[in-house]
Amino acid sequence: MRSRVRTTKVQLPRQRGQRGPSAHVIDLGRGTAPVVVVVPERPTLGRQLAYATGSALWRHRAAWAPTWAGIGVFTVAGLLAVTAPTAGIVFAVPAVVVPAGWAVARRWHPRSAVRRRARALRLPVLTGSAGLAWLAVACLLGPANWPLFGLWAAATATGQGAWWRSRRTVPTVPLQP
Repeated sequence: MRSRVRTTKVQLPRQRGQRGPSAHVIDLGRGTAPVVVVVPERPTLGRQLAYATGSALWRHRAAWAPTWAGIGVFTVAGLLAVTAPTAGIVFAVPAVVVPAGWAVARRWHPRSAVRRRARALRLPVLTGSAGLAWLAVACLLGPANWPLFGLWAAATATGQGAWWRSRRTVPTVPLQP
């Protein structure tokens, strides 16, 4: 008569950031103490690559902010194009009204300080209104439309390049103590 060896798999407590190794408890019976066999888990190549990619993206998350914002805008435009295509009208109104109000303030406001401030805000106003116009058209036609996708890719790449350039500026004149 053969005796049956009973085994039980036990999950050891989790180690920091990883799954714990698995342990097998082997009960040999007949009053003997159980034997514990620990099998360490080796991460797969895919898991190592995913961890390295994720940690690199997390370390450099501020440097890639315009790209993440561009991906978010593209995703929102795609969801709105599928669920509520007429939402493009909501984005088209400020895309036209904001630059018009900016032009009026820049040209005819009675206070010169307001006119100077309006001139200083030229780039943010025009960039924001161009983004809203793209979002409005993307909601109506879908962001995967090839001219819209090309505009989105060019704008995201340009924004990313400008972001990197503005973050890497080094003073040309040394600071005096």
